[in-house]
Amino acid sequence: MRVSVASIVTLGVFGAGCGGGLTTVNQLPATVTLRIGQEVQLTSPEVMFRLDEVVQDSRCPVDAVCIQAGSVTLKFLVTHPSEPAGFELILDSDRPDGTTGVVLRVTGVTPVPRVGITIDPEDYRVSLEIAPLIAPA
Repeated sequence: MRVSVASIVTLGVFGAGCGGGLTTVNQLPATVTLRIGQEVQLTSPEVMFRLDEVVQDSRCPVDAVCIQAGSVTLKFLVTHPSEPAGFELILDSDRPDGTTGVVLRVTGVTPVPRVGITIDPEDYRVSLEIAPLIAPA
């Protein structure tokens, strides 16, 4: 069941088109793929995430040799019904975050960097896994 839910959610995001777009997730865990400006709305807990910016992309280009793989830093706007103004969340691709009531983990970023080529912000696709925050036993 998990795979089919993730697939449906991912397809819904791609169907949203360029720029904005909203995908609703009713069941966790789920994986969504977002472009800059796209939003994902969770129904439980009630929270919305909008991918606003790729702040930094230090990934090693595929046509280079690097000492480290690097990472991508992303900026999201997070809104709750109780906080309509929202707040900014900075998420790094090599560290999950659980400060919003769910666990967010970047599972992929495309396109891959290449030496001498600047990636247009509109071309970025970010795969984001969203999972329930499990309280310690």
